[in-house]
Amino acid sequence: MTARALTFTTMMLLGACGGTQANTSYRYAGNDGPTMVAVDIRPGPMPANESFSGSFASTQIGDVFLEQTGDLVVGQYSYNRASCRATGRIEGHVEGNLLRFSWTESQRACGRIAPLSGKGYMLFWIDSAGNGRANGEWGMGDRDSGGGPWSLFRDRVRRQPPAAETTTDGPFSGDAPPAGR
Repeated sequence: MTARALTFTTMMLLGACGGTQANTSYRYAGNDGPTMVAVDIRPGPMPANESFSGSFASTQIGDVFLEQTGDLVVGQYSYNRASCRATGRIEGHVEGNLLRFSWTESQRACGRIAPLSGKGYMLFWIDSAGNGRANGEWGMGDRDSGGGPWSLFRDRVRRQPPAAETTTDGPFSGDAPPAGR
């Protein structure tokens, strides 16, 4: 078998077995909350004088606290899951209005021993009322999409994250919150 045929065969096998991740099309197509007018947000420049820093509310992951320094973003989130509290961390890099990140979540208080982890992306934009928004997706493992939507709505008055919760699993082992808090 020639090197060219072997390379083609290997690429076909990897594709058929899910060995490579499909390219994510970074995009948010939805509605502007205040006006309910359709919007189509794609990667581009960050709106003037804006960043991913701030406290946010999310219907999917509760309270979210992000801090951007240069092109690095770190943060934490927490939400109620049935009768327990799930906590997570986000770390990623920004290019324009696009944040690509890794996330790790502890549901130990809910009975799940091993932490969950994956990747995701968010696109930052300003709605017609001047509110900072970030919309994107999350995925499990090495995938940055396919798990579901994440939408953040920035608080007009910045809240402070809660004190670090002490746990005993992996990266959550009583660690302090990310630097800059």
